[in-house]
Amino acid sequence: MSAAIVNNRIEGTRITVWDVLHYLENGRSVAEICRWLPITKEQVAAAIEYINDNREYVMDVHRRIEERNARGNPPEIEEKLAGTRRRMQQWLRERQQARHEEREGAGHSGGQ
Repeated sequence: MSAAIVNNRIEGTRITVWDVLHYLENGRSVAEICRWLPITKEQVAAAIEYINDNREYVMDVHRRIEERNARGNPPEIEEKLAGTRRRMQQWLRERQQARHEEREGAGHSGGQ
């Protein structure tokens, strides 16, 4: 069975041709790409073929992706991320405190 590209993704995966392109642009070999992404050499070859056959389109979308990444998240998303970080840090502090209390209490023999 040959690998196929469907809707810019490697068929049967969530990996896009832009994921493969990223590794290619960074000088990664097919074998390295297969180690980093859960795909076969045949699937990488299909992605490379797609990239080469549709270079103008792929590179245009890639440029837009890179521009969007360079802009970063909008303020409302950064605010949500900061709130999530604060909640996670609070949860971690509470977990650490609970573990500390468990360790402190574990050494006691029922008050004897």
